Amino acid sequence: MALKSSGKRAMSLFFGLGILIASLVGYATYVRPAYNKVAELRGTLIAKQNLFEEKKQAVNKVEALIKQYQGADRLQDVISMSLPVSEDVSSVFNQLQAIASANGLSVQVFNVQPLSTKPSSQSLVQPLGTLRLTLRLGGTYAAFKDFIRGLETNIRAMDVVSLKVESGGRGDFFTYTVVADTYYQAE
Repeated sequence: MALKSSGKRAMSLFFGLGILIASLVGYATYVRPAYNKVAELRGTLIAKQNLFEEKKQAVNKVEALIKQYQGADRLQDVISMSLPVSEDVSSVFNQLQAIASANGLSVQVFNVQPLSTKPSSQSLVQPLGTLRLTLRLGGTYAAFKDFIRGLETNIRAMDVVSLKVESGGRGDFFTYTVVADTYYQAE
């Protein structure tokens, strides 16, 4: 029995609709999950590339520090730079003044208070002395962030104990009070 032309049209319409539904089901079942997986893998790849770059920069910095300290005659020289054998307050002041000036900050107040010496439990290690430094600085927030980075990378070991930020009265100018501890080998 031959189909009429309207029957043929209806049959091809149902056939086309079936193909459309089948392609939507195929898309939802196979293509979309695969696309989501690809997007997830791309995100993971980018995160790993960023982590790799950060690690690479850290390794480069360590290598630069190693090269910088290879010129030191002995390990004791390097240790003496980070933990000097005396209080050496003038050196601390010069280092902090240089870091502040290099970052566009002005030192308004510098105060030093010696704290008690911590005895060592080992006979080969010198007791550790502590100086409490109080600095009052003036400048912008960006300059202050750079100053703190300078403290982190300074050769002399220092720990920031507290920070206080006050408005300087003009736009982005602030007054900062920094309390930090630095250490030395007490004799």
